[in-house]
Amino acid sequence: MKKTALILSILFIQINVYSQSLLWKISGNGLENSSYLYGTIHIQDKRVFAFDSVVINAFNSCDAFAMEILMSEVKPETMQKAILMKNNSLDELMSTKDYNSLSAFFKKKIGVSIMLYNKAKPFFLASILQMTDIQKDMSKTLDMHLLNKAIKSGKATYGVEDFEDQINAVDKISLEDQVDFLLNYVKDTATSKDQLETLIKTYLSMDIVAIQKLIQEEESFPKELEKIFLIDRNKKMAKRIKKLSRKQSVFVAIGAAHLPSKEGVIQLLKNYGYTVKPIYFKFVY
Repeated sequence: MKKTALILSILFIQINVYSQSLLWKISGNGLENSSYLYGTIHIQDKRVFAFDSVVINAFNSCDAFAMEILMSEVKPETMQKAILMKNNSLDELMSTKDYNSLSAFFKKKIGVSIMLYNKAKPFFLASILQMTDIQKDMSKTLDMHLLNKAIKSGKATYGVEDFEDQINAVDKISLEDQVDFLLNYVKDTATSKDQLETLIKTYLSMDIVAIQKLIQEEESFPKELEKIFLIDRNKKMAKRIKKLSRKQSVFVAIGAAHLPSKEGVIQLLKNYGYTVKPIYFKFVY
């Protein structure tokens, strides 16, 4: 019994380690050529760019590249309009004390007056502030780096969701809840930095289940947000990936949090009848 238990432990450990991957091969179900699914993180920290040749070879083997939103097709005026509130402003949504506190914090972090962003949706302001805490070794985020690489190599490029999908997801959060989200970030900025570093290290470990758990345990990311930002979007992504992979081999780069769980993109693709297997690689940094 002890020997059997030991063998099972070794097998389970091997399976668990091998399944800890950000790169997944999509095949079967009538596909002429395999496609790949790669879990990204939307930052400029050089550590997340240090994947080995296994990822590059998978990327080069594909005829097309897809990301969440094909940002090269989003007009600046469309983006600007989407992040602004129509009938509200920050100073109307929060107390004078909170607004002044936010203003001082924003000036310190960004170097400009909050008045320039007074019509911006609070959720996007929180994102802007968070980006200041992220190490910026590279000129672009990982997703945009891969997009530029795809364009230079002449690959067809696609989005597996529309810009409106992400904006609609944000707009499903009440402005009051967005304000709370923003103010909580300002109050807990030191903790946020530690959480971000934990997320990056977990990402580099390629444990996508642990990434999902980190998000689920985040107090500012309740169940209703998980449905809005992950589950609902996962369904559309999987459907688009299915459609694209039937036409040509495609390297799909989406946020790693979209990959795991029974409602994640990996399982949804399996539900469509595809074989989706992890491909082992290393980060070298």
